[in-house]
Amino acid sequence: MNALAIPAAPTLDSHTYSLIIDLQAALEGSERDTVSAAGRQLCRHLLERYQQPQEASAERLSLAPWQERKAKEILARSLTARLFIADVAEQCAMSRSHFSRAFKRATGMSPQEWSLDLRVRRAKELLCDQAMPISVISLECGFADQSHFSRMFGKLVGTTPKRWRQLNIPLAESA
Repeated sequence: MNALAIPAAPTLDSHTYSLIIDLQAALEGSERDTVSAAGRQLCRHLLERYQQPQEASAERLSLAPWQERKAKEILARSLTARLFIADVAEQCAMSRSHFSRAFKRATGMSPQEWSLDLRVRRAKELLCDQAMPISVISLECGFADQSHFSRMFGKLVGTTPKRWRQLNIPLAESA
């Protein structure tokens, strides 16, 4: 998408015309500093005069519903596998940086935060099964090891997986 709006009429305002003449003269004189200054002046003027309002750029930062749905599906399927955000962005037909900003705008979380949140939610489900060791749960949810799992779980939930299990098992059994 072009950030500049093209004027409806093929005429230029007098200031733009004057700046173009200055740039042309500088190009013919081939003085590097003069060309650079004239080019900057022309660009600054064109942006001030013809740039679209910021609201239009905010629209470009959002995900289409199909892109958000697809990204979440890919992230959810890749709970235990190493996933590169650039690959998700490519499947959503976006650049990595644009996708990351748009995903955060749509969900309130970066793709990495959303994925981590999903992994911790899955871990809570598995923690309700007392027979399943925490070390196995950590691997099932895509963490490198139990230590990494406990650290991330504690950061997001505010308690260790073991303590969370102790506090929530009675609730799970009575349901």
